[in-house]
Amino acid sequence: MRTVVLALLAALALIIGLTAPSVADDKGDLKKKKSDLNSKIKGAKADADHSSKQLAKAQQALKSAKSALDAAEAELGRTKGQLAVATARDTEMQQRLDSAQAALSVSVQQLSDGQKDLKHAEEVVAEFTVQSVQEGDQGLRAFNGLLSGESPEDFTEQMSINGSVGEAQVAKMQELDASRLILKLKRDEVRRLRDEVKQARQEAAENLVTQKKLKAQAEEQATEVGDLVQARSKAERAANKALQADLAQLRQLEDDRARVAAQLEALARKDLESGGAGVGGDGGGTLSYPVRGPITSPYGYRRHPITHVYKLHDGTDFGVPCGTPVRAAASGTIIQQYYNGGYGNRVILNNGIMRGKSVVTTYNHLSRFIYRVGTHVKRGQVIAYSGTTGYSTGCHLHFMVLANGATTNPMGWL
Repeated sequence: MRTVVLALLAALALIIGLTAPSVADDKGDLKKKKSDLNSKIKGAKADADHSSKQLAKAQQALKSAKSALDAAEAELGRTKGQLAVATARDTEMQQRLDSAQAALSVSVQQLSDGQKDLKHAEEVVAEFTVQSVQEGDQGLRAFNGLLSGESPEDFTEQMSINGSVGEAQVAKMQELDASRLILKLKRDEVRRLRDEVKQARQEAAENLVTQKKLKAQAEEQATEVGDLVQARSKAERAANKALQADLAQLRQLEDDRARVAAQLEALARKDLESGGAGVGGDGGGTLSYPVRGPITSPYGYRRHPITHVYKLHDGTDFGVPCGTPVRAAASGTIIQQYYNGGYGNRVILNNGIMRGKSVVTTYNHLSRFIYRVGTHVKRGQVIAYSGTTGYSTGCHLHFMVLANGATTNPMGWL
């Protein structure tokens, strides 16, 4: 849309600039007719600039809203993932706690049974000890009986019984030692299981705190996401409204551009018939480079990133620092220099007849001018300094060439 407005302004500038005294009579009527159009276009330009600024602002707000929403949704997703992990871990730790408590209960019962067995074994051994003290040595008693006249068979039987009793005593002593060892192991196991249950309970409690915190965080983030969804929807509506306003302006101004373009062609024909008298061009066949720098954006049609309108980039952009001297591409007369919301500070230079065509060059986004309108300048003479005024994202020179009133690729003339 800015391109359309600026093209109309350039057309008016050319019309005004070409109304030099030598051709004033031929163009007087047209100039008068254009005075009203000039006033209308200035108003349309102001409205268009305002609308474009609204669109850019709305688009930036929409971009920010989308970015914030994406970030909030991503954060909510991460929180939900952490919450799911915490919930699953809670279930796992509860199972671990239940298992540890069950094992502890079994071990406690086994410890109790072992203590009973140990007590019984100790009682049996104590009884054997008392009996042995009371009865004395069983082998000596059997031998005394044999000496006292008891039969050898009785002696043999008594010694066999005595041996069995001894073996039973040894077995009971071994059982007692084993019971004591098992009891010690069970006590150690009970202590270990109690520590494990304690740790499991602590971890479960800590995880529960984390789980509650994540739930609250997820709820808060979900509310934030809901608010951002509404903000994004509001930004989308504002952006669409601004876009429709810009497109409406674009359609209207395209009609004006077509009409003015036809008038410029008529003016160019008259200049050709007069041989460009009074313009002061040097008659060369090519233009000189206005600056030395890389081409950052060539001439040609491209799709606008916001309106998505396929439109013409009507010049060649040279990437040079702000304050770089800008030189006249050919000798000529400055017919207009002014500030435009799209082109910024611009100089329009009529270079006369070249290759049989009426050639006009424009220099845009300038930081400042040097001469006044009507000044005749020579090829290569510094006429301004580059900048980033108007619709510009960085320091550069937007250089345009108009042949017979129509924009053309500057590279075909350089």
